Amino acid sequence: MPLDRTLQWTLERPVTFEGVGLHSGARVTMTLLPADPHSGIRFLRTDLPGTAAIPALADHVVETTLSTTLGLDGVRVGTVEHLMAALYVMGVCNVEVLVDSPELPIMDGSSLAYIEAIQRCGRVEQQASRRTLMIQDKLEVQRGDRSVIYQPAESDEAELTCIVDYGHPHAGAQLYEGVLSEERFGAELAPARTFCFLAEVEAMRRAGLAKGGTPDNAVVIADDGPMTALRYADECVRHKTLDLIGDLALCGFEWRGAITAAKAGHPLHVALALQLQRLASRERAKEEPVYAHHAR
Repeated sequence: MPLDRTLQWTLERPVTFEGVGLHSGARVTMTLLPADPHSGIRFLRTDLPGTAAIPALADHVVETTLSTTLGLDGVRVGTVEHLMAALYVMGVCNVEVLVDSPELPIMDGSSLAYIEAIQRCGRVEQQASRRTLMIQDKLEVQRGDRSVIYQPAESDEAELTCIVDYGHPHAGAQLYEGVLSEERFGAELAPARTFCFLAEVEAMRRAGLAKGGTPDNAVVIADDGPMTALRYADECVRHKTLDLIGDLALCGFEWRGAITAAKAGHPLHVALALQLQRLASRERAKEEPVYAHHAR
């Protein structure tokens, strides 16, 4: 039976993950706990007792270099996008995330482990209306030839188009188009893994990044092709679409419309999510759908 997305949902019971941070290389234990209606998704650093929980909202994003990092009062939690994508698509909107590291576990580089764990532990319907955001005008974030555009959809659905082109013989122009649904996400996007180019690895390591990257959690693309077997021929664009979903979830609402991302990434995704969040705040959204107008 399809999930009733007009209502709020949480987890039926806690679920724990163990792994490493992709960039920090540190061991990480993370537990997702059920939360009350209207709690939203909040991250709490258990290794820093007494610190406040960080809301999973775009106005708390403090870094978008190669991943999305949330922060509050100097406390940070990084690489949240893969978990956020899974929670959003699975309709789980009230969760407390306990994590003992400044970065979430990368697992296999995709959202698959999160989707499977939520399916195993189950979801609980909560007697509270879910906030739905419907924008009736066009929104656009553009930087050079990179852009993310929101437009009203002809149907009451969330439509995604993602375009990438890395100018590489094994990662050239790729296109993904689809309607966002739990079924399509699980089959077409959730297993798509994070990736990088071999030529970039040493530079990332010198910058203190990708310390936890291995063939088990990232696809490395060399001049002569991927060093790990691909799950999809167009895995790059599928993973970028996964990232887009996770970053847009930081607007804090269900959204409807059509979004096109062209050569975009975390900075542009988050910029659009922030626009959506601010529009909703100005409309003083409660439990009912929000119809917001954006001046061109």
